Amino acid sequence: MRKLGLLIASLFLLSCGDKDNSEPPAPLTKIEQALRVVVDWKTNTGAGIETASYNMRPLLVQDQIFSVDTRGLVKSIDTESGKVNWSTETGMAAITGLAGTAAVIIASSRDGDLNAYDILEDDLELRWSTRLKGEIRALPLIAGEQVFVRTVDGQLSALSLIDGSIQWTISRRVPALSLTGNSQPVVRGDLVIAGFDDGKISAFSRADGQTVWETTVSRPTGRTEIERLVDLDGQFILRDGIIYISSYQGRLAAIQAIDGNLLWSRKFSSYQSIVADQDALYLSSDNSHIWSIDRRTGSAFWKQEALHARKITAPLLIDDKLVVADLEGYVHWLDKSDGALRGRVRPTSSRYIAQPLVWDNRIMVIDSEGILSSLYLKKPR
Repeated sequence: MRKLGLLIASLFLLSCGDKDNSEPPAPLTKIEQALRVVVDWKTNTGAGIETASYNMRPLLVQDQIFSVDTRGLVKSIDTESGKVNWSTETGMAAITGLAGTAAVIIASSRDGDLNAYDILEDDLELRWSTRLKGEIRALPLIAGEQVFVRTVDGQLSALSLIDGSIQWTISRRVPALSLTGNSQPVVRGDLVIAGFDDGKISAFSRADGQTVWETTVSRPTGRTEIERLVDLDGQFILRDGIIYISSYQGRLAAIQAIDGNLLWSRKFSSYQSIVADQDALYLSSDNSHIWSIDRRTGSAFWKQEALHARKITAPLLIDDKLVVADLEGYVHWLDKSDGALRGRVRPTSSRYIAQPLVWDNRIMVIDSEGILSSLYLKKPR
């Protein structure tokens, strides 16, 4: 029944992501005095995706971008020129991107395989390989000498970064129907914090996996299984000791990381990542409206509806701008102070799913065909 529920959820997500089966995207309007956006280079990484529920976001490490395709081919790409430095086969049936540091890369697969590779000058060298019981759709998290991994079967595991041995595993019940993604855990001191498909967020001891606290962000409501979806799949963030987290068909909340106490919450629906500055949270809702939310109170500073139903990515915050990409290959710049659209470019005609990246004031975006583009704003004369 659980497998059937996951299958139905996958079909549901596909219907959300397919422009032929959903609300028509809002037409784009002219931007007055638009910023000039330049496409610096484009590279075919080969990391195309089969479904909108895959998120093959590249890994940015210093002056290299690492991509992985669904057959496990890893490429190292120079951020300055877009040229491929080298590539290597891992054999991993990847359905999410790579995690890593300047020294090590973690690759995962739909089969629960987890491989750690040392980064060499022009190749990768296998450090260890471990198999978990569930499909891996969330990026592993490296923290010190530990790796934390969420799997779709409701488990959170801690592994040694040194040899891949499993230190502990905890399990949470997965509802009969859930979305296909998972959020990456976050670490604060001796705690590792993870969100689950039942609308709860929990903190565990990094040492032994014991539950330290648990808080309900959203409770299921409605009569149908689809109406009762409250997955915490959007990437939550930790800022100044406070967790900001959103749920699908649920709520946006601020929670104290030390004890799980709820500071505020408001009705909201999103399965996208959150970004923040000193004053505000910025996030895309499930209907592709972009919001700026007061970090202190949860009240809205502004909402931008011009990209309604365009299936936009999570926003990237760079200086005083926000950047999102959409289902028709457009990348949009917005003013973070009021949400006004300030610029637009169309590097490709394919959908963007992964959140944009930033390197040295350049924006890196990868589309569903695996085309990686480098963009920058042209300074006015």
